[in-house]
Amino acid sequence: MYVITGATGNTGKRIAEALLEEGRQVRVVGRSTERLKGLAARGAEPFVASLDDVAAMTRTLRGARAAYLMIPPSYGEPDFHGY
Repeated sequence: MYVITGATGNTGKRIAEALLEEGRQVRVVGRSTERLKGLAARGAEPFVASLDDVAAMTRTLRGARAAYLMIPPSYGEPDFHGY
């Protein structure tokens, strides 16, 4: 099983779609159930979680063969480069 974070974004969505087209088992991670519905309809397992929730991410990654971890920039952080 492959885990894709940022699955509703530009690169994550394309990776998830490519893996699904190959018949791979894919778990897509995002912040919105609504935005994950399209990939779920194509066979992906949706998982709503925040990347800063350690317990949720531990569950998300359990059993994964590989993961694509897209962590978008947080422009509002005081230490943007340290984020």
